[in-house]
Amino acid sequence: MGFDVLSVKAAFWRFAHRRYQIRKPSILAEAALFVWGGLWNVVFVASFVSDWVRVTNYIGTVIFAGLPLAMGFMHRRIRIERAKGTDALYRKRISST
Repeated sequence: MGFDVLSVKAAFWRFAHRRYQIRKPSILAEAALFVWGGLWNVVFVASFVSDWVRVTNYIGTVIFAGLPLAMGFMHRRIRIERAKGTDALYRKRISST
């Protein structure tokens, strides 16, 4: 059993279609995710540069910095795709299966 990128892509667009077909994605939530992830990236880069590697928890980096940034990019991608038309998310969902 391997990791299939196409099934992850299809699952993402199914989720996006289900959640955002009716309502618009919030730009405020997207901005908040980018700010949160960006601030934590600054903290972790500063700790890495000042040789606090022993103190820095790599799982914390993923949870506090990487995850919000990834969610922000996914949210942005959904918002851009949805702007292409009313059935754009549905077309993207069908094309990814």
